[in-house]
Amino acid sequence: MIRKLSTIFIMLLAMNIFTMGLAFAKSDIDGHWAYNQMNYLIEEGIMHGYEGGKYKPDGQVTRAEFTAFLDRSLGLETPADISFPDVKSTHWYYGSVARAVHSGLVKGDEKGYFNPNNNISRQEMASMLKRTLEYLNIEGKDMTFVFTDSDSIAKWATDDVNYVLSVGIMAGQPNNKFAPLANATRAEAAAVLYRVLHFDPETAGPIVEAKQIIKTQFEADYNTTLVKQANHTPKLDGSAVFIASAPMVNYYLNPQQFKQDSPEFYQFLKLSKAVKNLNAKTINDKVLGDKGVLVGKADSFIRAGNEFEINAVYLMSHALHETGNGKSPLAKGIEVGLDENGKATMVTTENREALKDIKVTYNMYGIGAVDADANKFGSERAYNEGWVTVDSAIVGGAQFVKEKYIGNKYGQDTLYKMKWNPANPTYPQYATHVQWAVIQAKIIHEIYVKIQADKTTLSVFDVPVYKNQPAPIAMPDIVDRYAVDDTLKGKKAKVAVEYNIPLNVRSYPSTSAPLLGTLPNETEVTILGENGKWFKIEVNGMQGWVSGLYLQIEGVTPPPVKALNTATFSNLIEPGDHEAQQLLEELEESLYLQEEK
Repeated sequence: MIRKLSTIFIMLLAMNIFTMGLAFAKSDIDGHWAYNQMNYLIEEGIMHGYEGGKYKPDGQVTRAEFTAFLDRSLGLETPADISFPDVKSTHWYYGSVARAVHSGLVKGDEKGYFNPNNNISRQEMASMLKRTLEYLNIEGKDMTFVFTDSDSIAKWATDDVNYVLSVGIMAGQPNNKFAPLANATRAEAAAVLYRVLHFDPETAGPIVEAKQIIKTQFEADYNTTLVKQANHTPKLDGSAVFIASAPMVNYYLNPQQFKQDSPEFYQFLKLSKAVKNLNAKTINDKVLGDKGVLVGKADSFIRAGNEFEINAVYLMSHALHETGNGKSPLAKGIEVGLDENGKATMVTTENREALKDIKVTYNMYGIGAVDADANKFGSERAYNEGWVTVDSAIVGGAQFVKEKYIGNKYGQDTLYKMKWNPANPTYPQYATHVQWAVIQAKIIHEIYVKIQADKTTLSVFDVPVYKNQPAPIAMPDIVDRYAVDDTLKGKKAKVAVEYNIPLNVRSYPSTSAPLLGTLPNETEVTILGENGKWFKIEVNGMQGWVSGLYLQIEGVTPPPVKALNTATFSNLIEPGDHEAQQLLEELEESLYLQEEK
């Protein structure tokens, strides 16, 4: 087998050099589930295109075409003549059919015809593939597969189907069917040939192309849970500046919002098992190749997953999200030492000389990185845990996540449960951001697709069901996504700006929000609520949001003056240049928000 496979790859290399300038445009396979497999066969000269540069991934495959694919894949030997009445020496596929017959890969029907132009069925393809595996000395496993349509598989094909399924060259279809009489597509043909050419006996095994979806009923009432979560300071943004509104919580809390075929559905993927058959090189090349300190760290994630029985793809997605693709300060390393009381303390210019046992620490999952000061608390937690290398942070952090969340008594073994914890709403919960589970789910789904884990592993999804769970709702309008803290509702306030620059009133608390109007200095307004140190105000029938930096609220200590020397800018503004004044105020607002974050 080794000799034959070596010969195959030498011939493929030669074909690749020969065809390097001849490739068609591959636009109709971009984004297709079989892109990687088809692209490989195209580049190796195994699969040819049609006029116009199309490859028709969902088009059907004839017996002659699949035989030609086999011939080009294996570099078959020159044969003797063949005598099928429907295969003439002038036909384009004559040589391929003759070589495949000579090598024992294909046969005619009981009447002696080859039927070259018939679309190949899945059971016919299984038979050709079984003979191909035997030609390569690849042995099948003693396994019998039962499908709901097993009775439809022809007797002559039954053993062949079991053979190719047992080593993962073919797979069943959704709803536990094999579909033996269904016509194979060009994408399916590319997928099976790719698996033959990349066969690894150490990892060979049945492919499970299925989702198992279970629904777990919880005792929690949905509306009661919604109120608890909305009052639990849910964050609207990843920087944890703004509080999300109840409608925004409602949107992400309801499991029925997310369809089974969407990337967001991966928030229900059970994470409490290691993912089998992961390839470190593939992950490093396709997932971690440009991800800062995570480059080349696939082995550490796989090891962590296997050691602690946790989904390694989840660990990667979690680390990528928390570390800004491996480039955050916590990922690149922060120095921490011990103070005079033996307490771990982040190193600063002021305290460096007073600290001892200073080490560079790493934190890949944001553990202990609370919103008040993520770098300080995250690095100090890493010091106490002994995460002083990137690898130890990956593996050690995985142990923490498994023990404290995925494997805890609440069984928070999905992203959704880690975020919302339906077994005990609001405690413990891993993240404050309302979109945390969805963002993570999209990353996990993307990685699954890139490394084809969605095609090689059984994915089990556990969807929670609350009592009195409502139907899905639409995403709230952006102005309704911000909570309004009414603690100061009804208080009066005055606009307090310098240099007579008017204060912008916006439709929601952001400098990028639409402008509703402007207020001159000393304008009196009524407070309606607050969020993220912005205030919702009302004045002269107009309601909107203004930065709290420029309000003097009755009975409230004035906000500190920021160290922005606007006088320099103000002196450069020509009298009456309102546009420049507007830009200056927006700059002040932007700097204020950055400081507060």
